[in-house]
Amino acid sequence: MGNAEEAAMERQMVRRAVEDCPRLAQDEKERIDKVARFVARDGDLTETILLRLLKITKNQRRWGFISPDHPHHGYYLRRKISEQCRAIRPPR
Repeated sequence: MGNAEEAAMERQMVRRAVEDCPRLAQDEKERIDKVARFVARDGDLTETILLRLLKITKNQRRWGFISPDHPHHGYYLRRKISEQCRAIRPPR
C-alpha cells in the first residue's frame, strides 16, 4: 500500500471518528485543544507518556480522550493532525 493510500485511509478513519464524537463542553474542548497542540509540537513520545500517565492515574476525566476507545478521541486526533499541519506549513 502506498503512502497516498495510507494517508487517505487515515483521513477516512479520523473523519469517521469525528462524526461519531459526542458534543464537547467548552472546558473539555479547551483541555483537548491544549493537549493536542502540546503533542503536535513535542511529538509522539509526549503522547506515549500521557497514555502511560492515564494508565497509572486512571484519570479518565482528564486524559481519557488520548485513548482510542474514548468517545472524544476523534476530536483529539483531528486537532492533533491540524496542529501538526500548521507546524509544517510555512506562514503566508
